[in-house]
Amino acid sequence: MEIVLLSGLSGSGKSTALAALEDSGYFAVDNLPFSFLKKFIDIVEYSNKEIDKLAVVCDARDPQIESNIKELKEFVKSHSSNFTLIFLEADKTALIKRFEQTRRAHPLSVMRGLTLENAIEQEIKLLKPIKEISDYIIDTTNLNPNELRRFILGKFRNDKTATLIQLISFGFKYGLPPEADTIFDVRFIPNPFFVEKLKNSTGLDRETAEFVLNQPQTKKFLSITEKFFNEMLPLYTKEGKSYITTAFGCTGGKHRSVAIVEYFKEILTRQGYSVDVIHRDIDR
Repeated sequence: MEIVLLSGLSGSGKSTALAALEDSGYFAVDNLPFSFLKKFIDIVEYSNKEIDKLAVVCDARDPQIESNIKELKEFVKSHSSNFTLIFLEADKTALIKRFEQTRRAHPLSVMRGLTLENAIEQEIKLLKPIKEISDYIIDTTNLNPNELRRFILGKFRNDKTATLIQLISFGFKYGLPPEADTIFDVRFIPNPFFVEKLKNSTGLDRETAEFVLNQPQTKKFLSITEKFFNEMLPLYTKEGKSYITTAFGCTGGKHRSVAIVEYFKEILTRQGYSVDVIHRDIDR
C-alpha cells in the first residue's frame, strides 16, 4: 500500500493538499492523531485489500504529540510500505494573515490558551522533529491553493488515471444536463427512431450503434471530436481539473447520443483515462 502522511503548520494548506490526493485516488483521512496512525494503517492493510493508496493528515492537534512523534519516527523508518512524508509550512506573517482572513482560531490557541503568534511559534517547535524526517518540505508562503494543488497532483498522480471523465447521453426534449462542462448536439445524425426495426431499440444495441456510427456525418463528427479530446483533456488535467463532464444530446436520449457516448467511452478508456458513463434519459 502506498501511504502519504501530510503534516505541517496549521494554515499551511494541508486540507488543500489532502483534497488533491483524494482526487488522485487516495483514501483520505484528516486530523488523525499520531498515536492512531500505526494501528490505523495496520487495520487498513489487513482488513481492506481494495485500498492501495492512503493519505493521512496528522498535526499538532494531537494532545500527546511530543511522545507520539518520537514513536512515529521509528515507525516510518521500519515500515516496509511505500511511505512518503510531506511537511507543509509558511512564514509566520503569511500564517497570521490567513487566520485573520478565515477568522478561525489556531488549534493551539484553543487547546493551550495561546495568542495566535505564540501558537504558531509553539507549533513550529512541536513539529520540528517531523520536518526533519520529511521527504518533501513545501513552503506555501507564496502559493495560492490552486498552485499548491497543481504541485501535489504533479508529484503524486498519473495524469490520465487521476482524471475522471464523465460522459452523459441525454435528450434535448428533457432539458440540458446542468453539470456538463461541454455539450455536443448530435441531432444532425440520421435518427434510428424512424427506422422501423430500430425504433424500439437503444444505442446500446449493436445494430442501432452500427447504424449511428456508420453514417458519413457521424464519422466526420467522431474524427473532429476525438481531436478535441486529444488536444483539450491534457490541458484540463494540467490545470488540476480532476473531474470533466462532457454531454452528448439527441432528441430523446435513447439512440444517437447513447451510441456516441459508448464509442468515446471505449476510445478514452483505451487511452488510459478513467471514464464514467451516464445514459440519463435512456429509460424514458
